[in-house]
Amino acid sequence: MAVTETTTISWGSRLGGSIRGMLFGGALFIAGFPLLFWNEGRAVGTAKAIDEGEGACVSLETNAKIDPEMNGKLVHLTGKADTKDVLSDETFGVSVTAISLEREVEMYQWIENSKTTETKKLGGKVEKTTTYTYKQGWSSSAIDSSNFKESGHDNPGAIEFPSEKWLASNVSFGAFRLSENQIKRIGSSQTLSFPTSFVCNVARVKVQGGTIYVPNAATRNNEKNNRDVVTMPRVGDMRVTYSVIYPHDISVIAKQQGDTFVDYTAKNGRKLSYLSNGIEDAAAMFASARHGNAILTWILRLAGFLCMYFGFGAILKPLSVLADVLPILGDIVGLGTSLVAGVVAFICSVATIAVAWIFYRPVLGVILLLLAGALAFWLVTKSRAKKAQSQAAQPTF
Repeated sequence: MAVTETTTISWGSRLGGSIRGMLFGGALFIAGFPLLFWNEGRAVGTAKAIDEGEGACVSLETNAKIDPEMNGKLVHLTGKADTKDVLSDETFGVSVTAISLEREVEMYQWIENSKTTETKKLGGKVEKTTTYTYKQGWSSSAIDSSNFKESGHDNPGAIEFPSEKWLASNVSFGAFRLSENQIKRIGSSQTLSFPTSFVCNVARVKVQGGTIYVPNAATRNNEKNNRDVVTMPRVGDMRVTYSVIYPHDISVIAKQQGDTFVDYTAKNGRKLSYLSNGIEDAAAMFASARHGNAILTWILRLAGFLCMYFGFGAILKPLSVLADVLPILGDIVGLGTSLVAGVVAFICSVATIAVAWIFYRPVLGVILLLLAGALAFWLVTKSRAKKAQSQAAQPTF
């Protein structure tokens, strides 16, 4: 079961597409500058807020009573997040006393996979060959089969029993109650297992371990069909699992407001509120916050660099397409433009971060800007030296 599709793109079409792509590349390249500048300001602002929060935070010995004197202050508390709320999925008849209950549903469907290869031809044309293959498997999202290249692989469409999540409304934390935002952030989920006495509300299912196997509607409606869904799944069958978060110990850093908590607003306007699973002291929680800030900073720096790299690469793309009249020459030019794009993106990224640091962190910013300038000067000097050596090596007549 495979379909192969071959298309040929002319050199003129590729050149026109690459020229149009220069506009998008230019916009993408330019977008990298404000992204990098904003990210440095975000990182510095968050770091300062964390430092301020750690200095202002008061660790309380117990959450069993509310101290009115701490009202409006940033506090650190540990204890059990508890609830008496019963969360129920009436469709399947599942009930549990928990902070969170999540139904996760997968459906057995046809899945289309594609693999494309490109072959450059003399004269700048490109031949694209795409092979589509089909297999059946489990997927948590409904796969639209109407656009499949080969007919006969029909999926039912929407999942009959979609995934769903329930949260407890009332979660206590000693003498306090947690806010809705805090409840959503509680983790440590585990798979719900069903007791042998469990009776599902959906007919003709098979319960095995922590999974409910649901036959497709056609099978459920045919009393003579006794197919084993586990060993002989068919398109439209579903398997349902549940993740549950039971009451457990947590650690909280937030501003105390009456018998609950709200975000702490630092002097620079940044908001702080942390929740971790398990017993954790304030120093460890603030260290985790700094680590998270550093990771996000480097992710956004990489994103900014890639914007510049791919953007400048798109600007230079017509050069490699022009050279593709001779495929090997196009490959060489393409490699060269990729290297140029990488160097330009790196220098521009470092320079932008340096300018941002001059604004936000002056000393480090000047040092970084000098390094970027030194790198650019070295590259230009080396290029001129090579050019001079090449001219000197040429014979004179």
